[in-house]
Amino acid sequence: MSKLFSFASWNVEHFANNKERIKENVQFIMGSNPDVFAVFEVEGKDVFGSFVEFMPTHNFFITEDLSRMSTLVGVNRRLTAFITQRQKFKSEIPTLRPGALVTLTINDEHYSILFLHMKSSPNPHSWGLRDDMIGHVISLKRALDRAPGAPPHGANFICAGDFNTMGMNVTYSDKDMDGAEELGRYVRRLRQKRMRLLSKTADHTWWGGTESYRPSNLDHVFASDALEFSKFDGAEILVCGWPELPAETEQINWIEGHSDHAMLYGEVRE
Repeated sequence: MSKLFSFASWNVEHFANNKERIKENVQFIMGSNPDVFAVFEVEGKDVFGSFVEFMPTHNFFITEDLSRMSTLVGVNRRLTAFITQRQKFKSEIPTLRPGALVTLTINDEHYSILFLHMKSSPNPHSWGLRDDMIGHVISLKRALDRAPGAPPHGANFICAGDFNTMGMNVTYSDKDMDGAEELGRYVRRLRQKRMRLLSKTADHTWWGGTESYRPSNLDHVFASDALEFSKFDGAEILVCGWPELPAETEQINWIEGHSDHAMLYGEVRE
């Protein structure tokens, strides 16, 4: 099977107007050269301008919201793409981030990629917002499955991003939920819409770089069951960045220079 297209998702914390950091991170993305990618927590028009300058092979789109942490989407110019900003994923909270939906048309078939940056924090309110966003993912998948021209097996759909699966801490209660249990809930809910969690080359995708924070599994990709993906050491998603480095000092240096999140990279096959 040949590669149809590649994609990537990366949270670059507080990605603002630092020309050198922007250049280094763009070069890091170019190392994988994804056809479609999203960068979360982008701040300011200068980041957009730098991507346009450093990656002339791609067209770019940036979401608008009140949080000052936008999502920048890049799409290879050789692809036919339609990009929309999905406000429902804000869950009626003005400062939350909208979803960015990229629809590609390849060989007369549609492939939809939803990039999400979900609410952070393990408090019950934030957990409830994440749970609500998953409900919107399910609603979107249902609508795409029913759209005219959808394949018999359902829509070709990918949902990727920073899900912030931190679990939930309930004050004065024994009903706490850890991140693995929260993720398991989403796996079970999305399974009903013929979607599955893709395997990754590393379990942990976030680390603060200090002993005060444990590495965490926050970034994920869900996809329609019918889609096929390239394999990286037996996994479907390549985790790029600090988890690839063997020494802790190297990992910390990478985190300080780039981001506390690793980048997720995948390839859809025919």
